[in-house]
Amino acid sequence: MGIDSMDLWPIGLSGISVVGLPVTVALGAVAIIGYLFGQRTRKSLKSDLDEYHRRELDRAVGVARKIEAIANTLRQDLASHHARIDLFKQRLRRAQRQGDAKAWDTLCTESEAILGPTMQFAHQLSHAYDRIRQQSSALETFTHGRTDPLTGVGNVRALEQHLQVLLAARAKGNAEFVVALIGLDRGSDLSEDSSSVAALPVLSRLAGVIRACMRDSDFVARLGGDEFVVVMPRTTLAGAGVFGDRLRKRVARELSATVSCGATESRDGDDLKHLLSRADSALYSAKAAGKNHLFVHTGAQIREHLAASHPTVDDREASSSPVCHPPRSSVSASDSFFGDGRKDREAEISPMETIA
Repeated sequence: MGIDSMDLWPIGLSGISVVGLPVTVALGAVAIIGYLFGQRTRKSLKSDLDEYHRRELDRAVGVARKIEAIANTLRQDLASHHARIDLFKQRLRRAQRQGDAKAWDTLCTESEAILGPTMQFAHQLSHAYDRIRQQSSALETFTHGRTDPLTGVGNVRALEQHLQVLLAARAKGNAEFVVALIGLDRGSDLSEDSSSVAALPVLSRLAGVIRACMRDSDFVARLGGDEFVVVMPRTTLAGAGVFGDRLRKRVARELSATVSCGATESRDGDDLKHLLSRADSALYSAKAAGKNHLFVHTGAQIREHLAASHPTVDDREASSSPVCHPPRSSVSASDSFFGDGRKDREAEISPMETIA
């Protein structure tokens, strides 16, 4: 075969046969077509990206307006209640100057009069807290450093900051809160390899189910792998049990999988390490007992929470007998919480394992 015949050799590219053209000319034509197609694609992607940014900016403006409205409402409520308190103090001083039996009647009457508005103001503050927390969650979606890119929930950094705020408030005497660790159970197709590409949509779906079971004031973050953390302000272990039962039922129904949960309640003198260590020990006990269990750490012991109607899935391995373990201190979520990665301890767990 001569050079001339090689230059006219047919070329098949993407199902198109170019005949009778020199090879270099044919390749050049294909390159130009590819370049023009790429330019059009990039313009389309840029247009889509610009539209996405515009929508996000509009959403951010909406969030700012809602926060401003909450602040204005709080300012008005606070000013109104402050005026009531001033009037209450004036009447008490007047009664104090009287110094007779009528002073006690005045105290009772004025206390009764201020009690209703004070309780109403406390309710308004509670409602405002829930609204602010909801808008704070919306703001977190704009901060790349606080959001898990895979699931859209908070990341480890956001979790740490959120818990530090609640722990500081708890130290000042504010209401208790609950931390729950949630992990997909081993043995299902969904949790065989949580780092594989095939498993990525599953984690996003699990995050969606978790958020659907939460209140507006709750917070969720991905701790790593297939484990999530849910923080529930102003909640007790009984409330955590209600949440865990609801979550396990929805996971069984919507994902055909099971999750194990470990929960603990904040205690006086808690820090991040001890709080997460208790929750991790409860999760460890739940996984050791089999699939689809919820264990709680009371501070003195680890026990199983038994729902009135236990969620079920096909081929579920679960024990209906209550299990009670002393606290386990050898496994701490906080050891890896601030580290480079979370140690996979689930491989060491056997359903028959006894926790010493």
